[in-house]
Amino acid sequence: MELLFLILIFAGIYGIYDALRKLNNNVLEQTEELKKIREELKESRSK
Repeated sequence: MELLFLILIFAGIYGIYDALRKLNNNVLEQTEELKKIREELKESRSK
């Protein structure tokens, strides 16, 4: 019974870790996209 609880706790912690990792990757990707858009806007305004 204790082993089952340990497995469930481990799975829960891993699930939270994986969700945070995916969220962080999405934020980093969006930040890069915003940088690209800003650069394109600067280039189009200077023309």
